[in-house]
Amino acid sequence: MPEIEIPEGNVPILYLPNVSRQELRAVQECPDALKPLVELQYRGVCWTQKNGKDWTVEAFLVSKEGGLGLDVARGAATRRAMLGALVELATTPVERLKGKRLEAEDFDRLFSDDPVKDLLLWLSNPQAVKSEWNSGRWAAFKSRCKAEFKFDPDKDGELVGAELLGRQEGPWATVWERFAESPVLYPGVPELLRKAMPSDLFVEPISSWPQNNEGAENELRKSLLALENLTPSKAREQVLELEKRHGQRREWVWAKLGQTPLANAIGHLARLVEVTASKLGGSSPAEMAKLYADGAWQADMASLSAAAAVRSTADAQAIGKALNAVYRPWLESAAEHFQALVEKEPLPDHDEQSIKELLVDPGGIVLFADGLRFDVAQRLTSRMREKGWAVMLSTRWAGLPTVTATAKPAVSPVVTQIKGVSLGEDFLPVVADGERPLTTDRFRKLLTSAGYQYIGADETGDPTGRGWTEDGEFDKLGHSLQGRLAGRIEEQVELLLERIETLLDAGWCEVRIVTDHGWLWLPGGLPSVSLPKYLTETRWTRCAVIKGDSKVEVPTVRWHWNAHKQVAIAPGIHCFGAGNEYAHGGLSLQESLVPVIRVSAGKGTTRSAVEISEVNWAGLRCRVRVQATQPGLTVDLRIKVNDPGSSVSRVRALDDKGVASLLVVDDELEGSPAVLVVLDASGHVIAKQPTIIGGDD
Repeated sequence: MPEIEIPEGNVPILYLPNVSRQELRAVQECPDALKPLVELQYRGVCWTQKNGKDWTVEAFLVSKEGGLGLDVARGAATRRAMLGALVELATTPVERLKGKRLEAEDFDRLFSDDPVKDLLLWLSNPQAVKSEWNSGRWAAFKSRCKAEFKFDPDKDGELVGAELLGRQEGPWATVWERFAESPVLYPGVPELLRKAMPSDLFVEPISSWPQNNEGAENELRKSLLALENLTPSKAREQVLELEKRHGQRREWVWAKLGQTPLANAIGHLARLVEVTASKLGGSSPAEMAKLYADGAWQADMASLSAAAAVRSTADAQAIGKALNAVYRPWLESAAEHFQALVEKEPLPDHDEQSIKELLVDPGGIVLFADGLRFDVAQRLTSRMREKGWAVMLSTRWAGLPTVTATAKPAVSPVVTQIKGVSLGEDFLPVVADGERPLTTDRFRKLLTSAGYQYIGADETGDPTGRGWTEDGEFDKLGHSLQGRLAGRIEEQVELLLERIETLLDAGWCEVRIVTDHGWLWLPGGLPSVSLPKYLTETRWTRCAVIKGDSKVEVPTVRWHWNAHKQVAIAPGIHCFGAGNEYAHGGLSLQESLVPVIRVSAGKGTTRSAVEISEVNWAGLRCRVRVQATQPGLTVDLRIKVNDPGSSVSRVRALDDKGVASLLVVDDELEGSPAVLVVLDASGHVIAKQPTIIGGDD
């Protein structure tokens, strides 16, 4: 064997399995392949038992003279398991084998300390797993299945195994619990359960079988579609009844696999019904705004969440029908009441106090987020507080009409340098000095002259001064996606949160988030109202410029930049045109009441305070060292940074030296990309580092 090099000073040991010493002594009968080894017995040492017999595995394990002196049960089953596990046995520390009587099950366990996992891996892909395992491991697996689960993989087969798994009886209940914890690790099991579902009329538990969940989803879809035929009060009652029947499915394993979208959505619809149990009242715009800010905004969030829970066109249509049945009446009533109040008591223009809250001190930066509606801002602030940041949320009235050209400059630090002359076609004010239209370039020059750096989306600027930056695409996506905007809200919140965190990490003491307007949103389309073109100079979705002295039969409001100019707005939640599922420019709490968020890092941990200093792999075990002063930190390995469901290990706490060890239990993931994440006490990611499972080598 020329490829074998024996280090100098080391004595080679030759182990010859299935070759006895007697064969080497009987030179004439010795097989030719062994004859070159005959003379070694005379110039070397043969290691034998004290009685001169050749060693066997069993003899070596039990012998107290020259062997290991272990307590091994006698019997054919133990001997078979011992020989089958020989490869694993050879690398097992002796200390693990001492102090107990070793039986067949102990040797089988050397292949895996986790028979439940092995069983699920086999059920997920029976042929592939059996071909990958050597005969010893397969024999050990069968032995443990017979002993622990009363099941023979060879004789019974995977369909019987899947039926036993689904019935969850006896020891199979533990197997089901493991599958339900992380079903994505066993992708073949759901289809096997589908094939193995018993024909019993009332087979239990019903949650085990994918057909039952699919049938329930189909039933729920039909029920939601039928809501459009009910009165609003009956529709609300029906939603709560559907939640009682289907809410439990959110605890089924199929929810973790993303197969209960409507069951997820019905929970949000039930919350919508609770929040909108009564109409949104108030005797003044300010009082109505307080009621909305104190909790009524949750109706808008619940509606978005319900729509975001589904993906297919059929499911989206069902949710749209449900929202039109229970959300639209409340939305219409609130808008009509609000417009009636504003007609008596117009919304205030910017005054000294409202202007003051737009100005920041040195070290502060204003972040403008286009179309950050109040309910979405609540979601954002909740995430901020979980990070330990100091957050203060307040409200103000948007400039009317609620379109960007008018409302954006109204929330800028240069508001006093802008005025309105003519409505024109796009509601654009002018620079007070010179009365030139407020273009983007002129707006930025005003900011610069006022001492505010204009900071691009990929820049962080100088945190010792003042700054203005812009981020977020809520309005842009709303116009392009319409009703499908709901599915992108969470992504936009994440991106905005990341931008704020970047600014805080760069050294800004305070980030003040402002926005221009909110929006109305209703899948299936907001109602339309007619406004003849000959009465208007220009007509937008929810507002219009009135031509000359024309009289219009829709509400009007004062232009924010010039109280002498009147703007026509659509009544209630109507639009000047059909087919709009997303719109703004009119007068409703959703469009007009906008958030102002003041945030600083506070005592929370930001990324700059945490450093991942070491990531070392030994097989599928990852050793991590983190430099941080924040207590309560944990680490995890994930496929997607912010998705706990993509974890490939168990979350581990850092010890007092900042060290933790993570184990990837699925060896099929070796060589796959992953991300090491550091989590704060609230479970949010505060640092990350890409890695390769098992190491780059």
